[in-house]
Amino acid sequence: MKAGLCLAVLAGLWAASSQGREIRLCMSEREFLPINSPAFEAPGQYLVRRAIESQGDKALFIGLPWRRCVDGVRHGDYDGALGMVATESFLTFMRFPEANGQPDSSKALGGLFYVAVRLIGAGADWDGEHFRGLRQPAIYNAPSLVLADKMHRLGAGNPNTSLSEEQMLSMLVAGRADIAIGRRDVFAALLAGDTYRGKIEILPTPFVDADSYLAFREVFADGSPGYAERVWDEIGHLKAASDWPDTQQRLLTDRKPFKPS
Repeated sequence: MKAGLCLAVLAGLWAASSQGREIRLCMSEREFLPINSPAFEAPGQYLVRRAIESQGDKALFIGLPWRRCVDGVRHGDYDGALGMVATESFLTFMRFPEANGQPDSSKALGGLFYVAVRLIGAGADWDGEHFRGLRQPAIYNAPSLVLADKMHRLGAGNPNTSLSEEQMLSMLVAGRADIAIGRRDVFAALLAGDTYRGKIEILPTPFVDADSYLAFREVFADGSPGYAERVWDEIGHLKAASDWPDTQQRLLTDRKPFKPS
């Protein structure tokens, strides 16, 4: 009986360990392609899911307002987050993949590309280093900390704004702002519609062009030594595969929700 009980306990422990852990990862509740989407498995989510599954674990994605996601990682509610840029606000409590002391872009999930827009023919400008001709503070989505950090350094933005790209365009048209900063893909889609076509222009010099990563919280309890590094390495291997461009395009085209097995 004792031997049978021991075997049963060991079998139970083996089954539990074989199921792996649930790695809790937050992300923006807003869609940031190609990194994440609340509606379907975006390429960045696919990379992270596959990399974590390669370690025998399961990735759980939680969409949240961005500040809540960041604070949740800071306070240990989540093991990490998708869509992180290695900027000052995050380096004190998050870990990023590195190569030679710098973030390793080969293991990034995708790029974040922010641009400045203005009324066509307006005098306000962004030259890549400074704003020029501003009569009012530039507006932007303040929960984006990569923007907030840069705006703070420039001393040119309104830190109290929390606006969508569409709200910012409305403010430009109403004369309530001179320049707005937002995601290039979202602005481009809005400017293709009738409401803003021919009224707003995207300035040619990018405001932010940065790699975005899966970052683990600094005190994340690795399942084994080097766990985070193995996950990042697998992301790099998946991206380096010859079929990755086709896989990425399929994910963006099919937009099928991920259904855990």
